[in-house]
Amino acid sequence: MNNTPYQPHGMPPFAAKAPGKNFLMVTGILFIIFNAIGFFMTLSTIMTVDVWLWMFGGHAMRGTWMMIYGLSLLLSLLAVALGIMGVSLCNKIQHGGMLLVVAIILMVASILYNIIYTALIFNFDGLMGVGAIIGIPIGLVLPILFIIGAVKNKKAADAAPYEHRRGY
Repeated sequence: MNNTPYQPHGMPPFAAKAPGKNFLMVTGILFIIFNAIGFFMTLSTIMTVDVWLWMFGGHAMRGTWMMIYGLSLLLSLLAVALGIMGVSLCNKIQHGGMLLVVAIILMVASILYNIIYTALIFNFDGLMGVGAIIGIPIGLVLPILFIIGAVKNKKAADAAPYEHRRGY
């Protein structure tokens, strides 16, 4: 009698060797935690600051801040979605390329958000310009680690036989 577990024909092994699994799992969980907190903090800030800006800030100032808060909410939602994808697909090497593309999109969006925030609010002046110079690389640590995990899984998928690369 054969002691190997049942595996349907053409399916990848259930215990696939995914070299980027730990990177994707840990960074995915951190993306979910930090960006869910950031999402709800931004919502609470919108609720409190909106009234103050409406009373004292004028329409132009209110519009600028609401645009920045809206971009922050979208970036947080994208990061939470990437975290969920990373956790759920960390052991599936055939999805490494898709995770890589989404992580690069998140990284570019994060850089653009930081540049827009610095340009609109602080006009690249004073210490806030230095804060952005320091803050952008710190904010890129998690996306870079996620990209490392996605690249490892993509390389493993490219090296695997064809039947292990199908999207099952």
